[in-house]
Amino acid sequence: MSEPATPAEGLGVLHLFCRVGPLADSDAVRAVVGAAETTGDQVVPVAVLGHKADLAFMVLGDDLWRLRGLQTGLTEAGLEVVDSYVSLTEVSEYAADIPDEMKEARLRPVLPPEGK
Repeated sequence: MSEPATPAEGLGVLHLFCRVGPLADSDAVRAVVGAAETTGDQVVPVAVLGHKADLAFMVLGDDLWRLRGLQTGLTEAGLEVVDSYVSLTEVSEYAADIPDEMKEARLRPVLPPEGK
């Protein structure tokens, strides 16, 4: 695999919206998610209401190539990606003076938050 592609600050966040097709393998999907979590990536699966997608995944990680690998794994498991985008965690310019622990919580959140 290529050298890691990492943001200068914060984490990459992959947002995937998927349809579950007739060939989808739920065990393979769970295996892909589990493999991502063992590398330290955070995967938040969501059941989607409405007609545009069945499932969504928000995946946070420090290596964008690894996030892309998860997307490939999900499609190989039979999910059809119908929409996606990538974002980055960041600290707003308006929050530049907040304490370091609060900055770190924004740059490298742990999901779900404790107590949720």
